[in-house]
Amino acid sequence: MTDGDCFTDKTTVLSRPPWGTHACLVYRNRHDLIDTLVPYFQSGLEQNACCVWITADPLQAGAARKVLRRSVKSLDRRLKRGQIEILDARDWYLQDGGFSRSAALNSCVKKGLEAQERGYEGLFISGNVSWLTGAEWDVFMEYEAMVNRAIGNSRIAAICAYPLGVCGARELLEIASTHQLAVIRQDGVWRRITLAEEAALPDEGKKWAIGQIEANIEQFATLADRIRHPLQVLMAIADLIESDQSDTIRQQAREIDAVVRQLDSGWAGSRAVREYLMNHDLAGSGPAPFTEPGTCPHPSEYPDSRRSS
Repeated sequence: MTDGDCFTDKTTVLSRPPWGTHACLVYRNRHDLIDTLVPYFQSGLEQNACCVWITADPLQAGAARKVLRRSVKSLDRRLKRGQIEILDARDWYLQDGGFSRSAALNSCVKKGLEAQERGYEGLFISGNVSWLTGAEWDVFMEYEAMVNRAIGNSRIAAICAYPLGVCGARELLEIASTHQLAVIRQDGVWRRITLAEEAALPDEGKKWAIGQIEANIEQFATLADRIRHPLQVLMAIADLIESDQSDTIRQQAREIDAVVRQLDSGWAGSRAVREYLMNHDLAGSGPAPFTEPGTCPHPSEYPDSRRSS
């Protein structure tokens, strides 16, 4: 860890990002969101930027307006003339009942262009993704990569907020690889998450990730064994009775066997993630050096993670 990897709350690079920034905030609670995003939007308004704050638990639209109003006395006037919008995630990401990466990207780019057409300097936008489920994760990561490419040379600054509680080892790797900058607060200081081969997760993240992986390994092995034995008995009975239902039993048994193989795959994947962390000292007790972002291996190089939906 170097001094360049740490930022005080008042000087964090998220408060006044340059145009084209696509950053990520990994937060623990609503206070992390308030301490980061209130100065961010205050700065955007001071720079005559158009602002869009997409909120979700634990800081929804009503509460966000309340806390921002304390710092921006002219907030109501700016809301009325449309310089800033504060809305819930479902009204931005889930307009048609589900997430669409193309629709979300088009909305972001369109807002940026409209802001300039209306005479503003550009767009400051932030979205909280605590609503995101495991089923939507991969598509959302594709969307994040698309945002990275789309706004790099634009007059748009974007901060994505991810709750730490839903981020395991691979999730943090994916987040870091799809943003120009990712930060997390540790011991009262904002620290850069840099995930090159020698980089480490914050201590709390390391312990959580290793513990979750160990639990996954034990669970996968236990479930597979418990299913495999009665499945073998079922197949043997089907062979013995050889009735009209035997083929149906065998077919259902094959489908169950496919599920068991998925459990085996999850077990192997968890072991591989644990091995990767151990080999690269990510699970060690001492801090590893932080390096500049951009050298992180692509997430496809890492084993799959088990996400709850």
